[in-house]
Amino acid sequence: MNNQARAYTAASVIREIQRGRPEKALRLLEKLLRDSPDNPVLLNLKGVALGMMGEHEESLACYEAVIRADPALAVYWNNKGLALQNLGNYAEAEEMYREALSRDPESLEARYNLANTLQSLGRPEEALDWYRKVLSFRPDHILTMLNMGNALAVLERYDEAIAVYLEILEICPEYPDASYNLGHTYEEKKDPKTAGEWYRKTLQIDPDYHHAQERLTLIEKGED
Repeated sequence: MNNQARAYTAASVIREIQRGRPEKALRLLEKLLRDSPDNPVLLNLKGVALGMMGEHEESLACYEAVIRADPALAVYWNNKGLALQNLGNYAEAEEMYREALSRDPESLEARYNLANTLQSLGRPEEALDWYRKVLSFRPDHILTMLNMGNALAVLERYDEAIAVYLEILEICPEYPDASYNLGHTYEEKKDPKTAGEWYRKTLQIDPDYHHAQERLTLIEKGED
């Protein structure tokens, strides 16, 4: 394969990943890796594609090979952390994200992933600090806001969590996870009436939101 063909194939790999077609990306990658089996850029893309397919052990092996070839880039450490996180190895994932941040302290992805991992490790206060660091650069990052609300709810800071979820709905009024979390938080506050209103709102947005229907059914039974 000549250089022009390789460049075209590499661009096609990225395009297929962006389109959510990892199987096709992998087929293209195998052609490139025959000539460059230790290329860290290609191995990183292979790890991404495998991760999209849920093949996290294989994805992790790719990132380990990537880092052996080129340990300098933060994104490689971040991606290894994500594979470990998906495998439930949260303590090791935390180490990888911190390593990524030592190389690129402003990496929003590593900050966000570290916050989620800390939340999974049962350290919501620390997670909140990292969510705030993401939001200081991206104040409208919906997933960060949602998970920040979740961390506040875990800490029983319900009014603060509610404020965050309402802010999400100001940005994105048709976001069912925010309205569902409002319902759940009001349940935690022992306010089933308001909780039911938010579950109904969730079902208006997404009629197939089964958890909202389950919670609403339980609340309505309790009101009988």
